[in-house]
Amino acid sequence: MPSEKPNPGAGVVGVVLAAGRSRRMGRPKALLPCHGEALVHRVARQAGASGLAEVWVVVGAWQRAVRAALADLPVRVVVNPWWSQGQSASVRVAGQMLRAARAQAALFFLTDQPFVPAALVQGLCAAWRDSQAAIVAPRIAGAPGTPVLLSARVFPHLASLQGDQGARALFPHFPPLWLPWPDPRAAITLETWDDYRRVCPQDARRNAATWLAG
Repeated sequence: MPSEKPNPGAGVVGVVLAAGRSRRMGRPKALLPCHGEALVHRVARQAGASGLAEVWVVVGAWQRAVRAALADLPVRVVVNPWWSQGQSASVRVAGQMLRAARAQAALFFLTDQPFVPAALVQGLCAAWRDSQAAIVAPRIAGAPGTPVLLSARVFPHLASLQGDQGARALFPHFPPLWLPWPDPRAAITLETWDDYRRVCPQDARRNAATWLAG
């Protein structure tokens, strides 16, 4: 009887960055409904369904509402008190906790990318396991994309990030192993209301009065 194929996501923590104030969107982006569920719920749910060891969600602005949106998911909510300092603050907080938890690696997700498939997540984890690269990142339809996988040896360097820097600021020091991914849908990012209206038109029409009031 053949042995069961190992899960490439074992030992890898998924970290969803959902602490920002969403200034470009003008409203709490993580809470926008997309295909019937809040963006942060969708991203965290999909990460959890990809075979990762755990899923953490870093919250800051709007944290009570984001917690409520995640109430039915088995995720760990991580509070970033310094969320106003930019994305780097969330990455630094996560890095400290990842080191304390002795995680083998972490995949960092953006809360405004709702179409990252499980196959891509598993492919990144498998590429890391095969190569033991410090960083593994997707090249989606020829362009650098996310989520980005960081091995444990990169975690101490996250403390040096500042402002709106994310893991990509470490690429010059840890050149990533690139995983080609042909489907551009994985790179769709909802940064503005126009992006949201284009990608989730029914949700945008249904919620326009609520989200655009005031």
